[in-house]
Amino acid sequence: MDLTPIPADNRLVVIQRNPRSGSGAGRKELLVLIRELRTAGYRVRIFRSRPKLDAFLLMPEHARKLRCIVAAGGDGTVADVAQRHPGCPIAVLPLGTENLLAKYLNLSRCGRALAAVIDGGRIRMFDSATANGRRFLLMLSAGVDGDIVQAVHRAREGNIRRIGYIVPTLRAFFSSLPQPIRASTSDARYSATGTHVIVTNIPIYGFALKFAPEAIPDDGLLDVRVYHGSTRWQIFRHAIRLKLGLPIHPSEFTKFTATSVTLESASDSGIPGVQADGDPSSALPVCVVIEPASLRVLVR
Repeated sequence: MDLTPIPADNRLVVIQRNPRSGSGAGRKELLVLIRELRTAGYRVRIFRSRPKLDAFLLMPEHARKLRCIVAAGGDGTVADVAQRHPGCPIAVLPLGTENLLAKYLNLSRCGRALAAVIDGGRIRMFDSATANGRRFLLMLSAGVDGDIVQAVHRAREGNIRRIGYIVPTLRAFFSSLPQPIRASTSDARYSATGTHVIVTNIPIYGFALKFAPEAIPDDGLLDVRVYHGSTRWQIFRHAIRLKLGLPIHPSEFTKFTATSVTLESASDSGIPGVQADGDPSSALPVCVVIEPASLRVLVR
């Protein structure tokens, strides 16, 4: 594990606040973070407006003094910050629904703890990836969970909570018709077709489903998993078995690693359900390319 320190005299902390993420408790921890940082002698600026934050960091005197950008939101907020400010150190205050990156790094929703992480200044390098040129950090998928994410965001009026996934999940499992999706590498070394395809960079997934427990976030590779079940019941049963940790027969799925992979519809029907880091993504076809050591995250 490569831990690169930030220079001690970089004393500017910029916070990107996602106003649609987090409860009242989360907002309280954001205030705690600001208080702790200022007590430790840091200059803190908080932004809700992305353009205003971007303009602020375009000023050379601010860029030189920057310690990190705090992504205060979910995994999508982290990905957005990384897309707009590649190479900048990022600290994560997890205010989203799942916060998979924070879980992997064992970062809690605690302003005081994150202030200590920022003050420590240790950076770990991770891979990220792009989907049709748009950066994401953790995972992209097409199929049932893509349908769920698309449905949840269409109905979204404010903060997303786990209870908001119940109806879209049931509809996706029992109302939608699974469609075949092909995942293939450009060198034709791997190609597989199924109804649910996951391209991931970490070993954890939403709702603690263990799709790719062998994934390593800094190995320069994407982990691709293609599930072959063709009916709603098979997909639902497969998800339950994953959740319970029951054995999955190797014939049910294909898995491989690659530096790039293309997902496309294997039928005349479109595949609307595509998501990346829990947010809606572009429809298929989509080309996913790994970006090794492209994400700098502050860690304990």
